[in-house]
Amino acid sequence: MVNAPQLLQVDVVTSAEQERRESARRGDRAARRQSILQKLGIIIPFVLVLLAGIVLVPSFLSASNITNMLVDGAILAITAYGMTMVIALRGIDLSVGSTQAVVACVAAVSVNAWGILPGILAGIAAAIILGLVNGLIVTTFRVPAFIATLATLGIFRGIALLFTGGAPIMITDSAFRSIATSSIFGIPVPFIVAVLVGAGFWFVLDRMRFGKHVVAVGGSPESATDSGIKVKRIELIAYVVAAAAAGVAGLLLASQLGSVNGSLSSGLELQAIAVVVLGGTSMAGGRGNIIGTFLASLLLAMINAGLNLLNVPSFYQYIALGMLLVFALSLDSAQRAAVRRVFEGRVA
Repeated sequence: MVNAPQLLQVDVVTSAEQERRESARRGDRAARRQSILQKLGIIIPFVLVLLAGIVLVPSFLSASNITNMLVDGAILAITAYGMTMVIALRGIDLSVGSTQAVVACVAAVSVNAWGILPGILAGIAAAIILGLVNGLIVTTFRVPAFIATLATLGIFRGIALLFTGGAPIMITDSAFRSIATSSIFGIPVPFIVAVLVGAGFWFVLDRMRFGKHVVAVGGSPESATDSGIKVKRIELIAYVVAAAAAGVAGLLLASQLGSVNGSLSSGLELQAIAVVVLGGTSMAGGRGNIIGTFLASLLLAMINAGLNLLNVPSFYQYIALGMLLVFALSLDSAQRAAVRRVFEGRVA
């Protein structure tokens, strides 16, 4: 026969269990909503800027301006894909602009000397070497990524300037110069390349074991190590991939411009960080959003194109970029705070 105290104890346990389950359900719903905001949050500013451009900017929808936006956004997106992987890893690469300059200069000289295919291969090889330098400094010498890539930003920029002697290099190969200016069914080739490369990055980060390891390392390097993930190897590969992505973008940029110099892509690192964070990748690591990065790159291209068509001086464009970066970082902080509140509420 069950006595009263035992019944009371059963009722208390049942009530506590129901409350715990309800709290877990609320936490799951909140986490799902947060995940949707992280993945789709870029769509709202993207649509707003697009509508503002259509209404306020003359010739915003002209064929030439659309082509320029697609090409500029594509080149930025390819660089930002690599930055997305590094930031998801809880790292950063401030040297992408300098890497891009070195690759463009090496490719320009090589194309002029040996032809289009050897020139492209020489540029990609240069990117891989620079990525290895970054990765080894971070993994072998244990220098924090911010400090390591800040140093290589200056080193690589100096290499580019020394390589060119401070003078521009004209690309004489017409086939190479036509890559970025060609189109397939009316779609610019750089945009097609950006879509294909982005699809590859998305597949790696979302579907392959390497991508899951990147997210795991970014979420908690200590836990990743305890689970048997080779953290140093993942980090090294990520920095090489980031440099290679910057290299591919550098090749397209060299093709687009037809002339390169050692100061090419100065300030690119800030643009890449801004679009990556605005696209939904957290600076705290553990989350990457390739689709968001792609849309944010097009968003920044639209902003720059609109300001150019309105004849806004370039220094205002720097202000706009800085404000966009502050907004992106603030949004990232707010999202992480919301996730933390959800977690604490679930624990409670």
